[in-house]
Amino acid sequence: MTGRGDVMKKVLVATGTSENKKIFTVNYIRQYLSSKNIEAEVLGANIYDVDASEIKPDVIVAIGPAKFPDIAPIIQGTAFVTRIGMEAACDGIIAALER
Repeated sequence: MTGRGDVMKKVLVATGTSENKKIFTVNYIRQYLSSKNIEAEVLGANIYDVDASEIKPDVIVAIGPAKFPDIAPIIQGTAFVTRIGMEAACDGIIAALER
């Protein structure tokens, strides 16, 4: 799935927690999407510094207080901190990408 013509879909992981949590979440989502044969660019950024309107994501995974403009669906990323419900969160990402 690439969508938007030839432009690959984008998932923005925005977290205010540790760099390790961001890297873990980005890698987990990449691997999960790949296992489902879904092509998407998965980017990680600091939730407090990122300008999501510049990145133009198709879905945002927020780990922390999310104050984003209404530019993309937001998936709460608490599952990636607790490691409970990560597959369900990824299924929510997929559903948002398919819109």
